[in-house]
Amino acid sequence: MQQKETTVTAWSAAVLSRPYVSLTYLEPPYLPARAWQPGLRVLVPMGKGNALRLAVLMRGMLLAHLPDQLKYIFWPLEREPLINLEFLEMLEKVASRQMIDPGKVLASVLPSPLRKTPSGWLDRDKKHNISFSSGLKDMQFMSKAASKWQSDHWILNYGAIREDPFFAVAKNPPWKIPPRASLQWSVMDMLWHRGAQPRSRIRSALGQGAARCIQSLLKKKLICSVQHQTEEDDTTPEPAREYALSPDQHKALNQLAPRLEQEKFHAAVLHGITGSGKSLVYLKLARKCLENGRSAILLAPEIAIARQMYRYVRQFLPGAAALLHHGLNTPRKKENIFSRVRWSEGPVLLVGTRSALFMPMRDIGLIVLDEEHDESYKQDQSLIYQAKEVAYYLARRDRALLVLGSATPDIKTYHAAIQSRIELVQMHHRIGSSTLPSVEFVDLKKYPPDFGSLSKGCADILRQTLERGEQAVIMHNRRGYAPIIMCADCSETVLCKSCRVALTYHKKRNRLVCHYCGGSLPFPPVCEHCRGSECVPVGQGTEKLEEYLSRHLPGTSVLRLDRDSTRNSGKARDILENFAAGKAQILVGTQMLSKGHSFPDVTLAIVPDADLGLGLPDYRSTERIFQLLVQLSGRAGRGEKAGRVFIQTRNPEHFCWKYIRDCDYEGFFSQEIQRRQTFDYPPFVKLGLIRFSFPASWPDKQRFLADLRQRASEAGAHSAIRLLGPAPALLSRLKDRERYHFLIKSDDWISIKRVYLALRPLFEEHRQLRFSLDLDPVNML
Repeated sequence: MQQKETTVTAWSAAVLSRPYVSLTYLEPPYLPARAWQPGLRVLVPMGKGNALRLAVLMRGMLLAHLPDQLKYIFWPLEREPLINLEFLEMLEKVASRQMIDPGKVLASVLPSPLRKTPSGWLDRDKKHNISFSSGLKDMQFMSKAASKWQSDHWILNYGAIREDPFFAVAKNPPWKIPPRASLQWSVMDMLWHRGAQPRSRIRSALGQGAARCIQSLLKKKLICSVQHQTEEDDTTPEPAREYALSPDQHKALNQLAPRLEQEKFHAAVLHGITGSGKSLVYLKLARKCLENGRSAILLAPEIAIARQMYRYVRQFLPGAAALLHHGLNTPRKKENIFSRVRWSEGPVLLVGTRSALFMPMRDIGLIVLDEEHDESYKQDQSLIYQAKEVAYYLARRDRALLVLGSATPDIKTYHAAIQSRIELVQMHHRIGSSTLPSVEFVDLKKYPPDFGSLSKGCADILRQTLERGEQAVIMHNRRGYAPIIMCADCSETVLCKSCRVALTYHKKRNRLVCHYCGGSLPFPPVCEHCRGSECVPVGQGTEKLEEYLSRHLPGTSVLRLDRDSTRNSGKARDILENFAAGKAQILVGTQMLSKGHSFPDVTLAIVPDADLGLGLPDYRSTERIFQLLVQLSGRAGRGEKAGRVFIQTRNPEHFCWKYIRDCDYEGFFSQEIQRRQTFDYPPFVKLGLIRFSFPASWPDKQRFLADLRQRASEAGAHSAIRLLGPAPALLSRLKDRERYHFLIKSDDWISIKRVYLALRPLFEEHRQLRFSLDLDPVNML
């Protein structure tokens, strides 16, 4: 008689820490089979010492025999999986797309409290702790632990909740810190450059001495504790009145709303000019979706716009289960939102930035990406992903409506629409009586700057606007006081020692700052070439522009909106609300000004230098400038008064300007799409960008680059791909590391991935190397 074959159950577990691998583990005999489910967070032993690591169970499998080398799962961290199957499948898709292990994706998207590991059990009866080490090699003990845990006498012990307060800059510069107190300066630079940081992260970055510096800076009231950030989402706004829809809004809703009833996947581009009322269309669609009993996601490119959208939701849909998620939420708040979304029994309306897509939403009926062209939807560091791709996957999975809204859609998105791969919905008119502003270009070669960075004509029009009691916005895409500092003795530019890029002078801080690594030097510096100490600021940033206008326009209040002025929580909101309330007449800022803000009293917009970024070696540079200036133009004339826009340039013949002047997106698209086809760029080809870097002093650089070129040539010999590089990146050195790019062109993604897989072993041979693959890159710098 044939003996019956026995099987054992094993699980693939994705480890959430380096080296981010998926390993196979057996179900332990001391807990029942029902204890193990996909998505369960567990502890697994790794290495010779059986160090316990956090992992997530991916899928179970039956094995015909018991391999000797397999280890048992040690312990579950929950009885029901916090991570549902739909969420797990999405993360696997992201991991497969980027060719990384699911553990790295999970480690990147799970809120940090959900990645914390317990140290043992707590006996609730005897009030004492039991270490996990007691059961690592004792099956009898583990059986006892399982019995105690299942009867709820033992619980997992995460230890006392240690406070890890966040600290932020409490006082705007200048700061009274001795020049030799370098560590205090480092703490201030870190908080100013990165925003509020937990104490543990400051100590990790700057060493144990940072703890004393924090106390010293607290006493000086230069920093403050911000453990509990108060956001505007805790307030209850007044319900909004019902607005009469414009003909374009009616038409758009008539096209899109029926798609919500069909419960089939459908994607549409909502191409509406600035001020056409796209936000109200989003809100009406969201209301309809919730009424149908399905959840919705509304995404914005930046936190300030997400908060504004959330306020609209609270006003327009006061009874909705609405949540606001973004990167500045505290870890505990992120955990709370994650849990509320996971266990919600009804429809949820989630508002946020791109990371909101990594909440465990179910039964989604609507996903909206406002300003879908914005580069903020692409994350190209750490976990690389394109929010539009993730949104597309979720919408297909749940048979939802995906709406991509913009006045200046991404070229690839609009191309898909005119190819009928997605629906095109258009809104050609502004709401109410407002009209698009007139746009004029000023030739700086004929009319050079006469009033700070403004030509005489622009300065006169600015004064006239202020005399009428109207408001103006001025966008200059360079923050700081002066973008370049030059030695008066030898004319050399002062560079960051780590990055070899020009340091920017910030006058209020009286420091030279690197905008890439965050390092700073006192001003004036000592020239590293001639040892001179006489320096000359060259050029103008937003800080200098604000100072100049405040000084030369007496009685005029000027606000500044840039990364430096909005460091602290709520500061951007305060600036925007004060300007909207008429407490200032001029708002100066970087490209943050162009994104989705509505100020009815703004009738004038000025761009002092439109040429910034136009000549970058990036196939998207012209598209980027077109989008930026059309969006900025849209801030003017949104009320009853007509708007005017003045754009200063040294290159008045550039082909892009006429399309901006006429707000002619279709004309610009026709011209740009021909250029893309001629030079073989998306959407007519797939792009993959391998970024890699190594220490600037690495002795094996030349040999490695030669080996890389040889292996790349072999990998691409039998496929229709084009290889460009490896070549130094435009920003060739950052943080004492040399940066290189390797661009791969192909007709399909598979060929690009094959080349990357052929090259990856060579990268992995050298610990000094950091490398990543970016599919469809947005940032080529």
